[in-house]
Amino acid sequence: MLTIKNIRPGILVIPDAGLKLKPGQAVDIERATQQIESALKKGYLTSVDPNEPADQKNVKDPDTESSAVDLSKLSATEAISRVNAEADPDMLKGQLETEKRRTVIDALKNRLEDLQGAAH
Repeated sequence: MLTIKNIRPGILVIPDAGLKLKPGQAVDIERATQQIESALKKGYLTSVDPNEPADQKNVKDPDTESSAVDLSKLSATEAISRVNAEADPDMLKGQLETEKRRTVIDALKNRLEDLQGAAH
């Protein structure tokens, strides 16, 4: 059994698995289809271990961690995806100080609120 999570800012449709995932939605699947594998490689989905603590889920993904450092090199959509996958409030606060795009700033603020709400 595999749990996958949509980390894109919009709905993700995976026809060969019959899935329509909302932003941040996680689902359990029996096996990964070809389109799921492709979405995992492209960074649209992430594999989630339900037994792993929430604060460690993104630390093991070096691609997400290193890309989140410089959002300015990403498109707004990709930057928002990286922001939604980030679990470090300090990293998000640093990005908020330098980010100029309104949509990415809104995503940073929303993610910070989510993380602060989970901590309380």
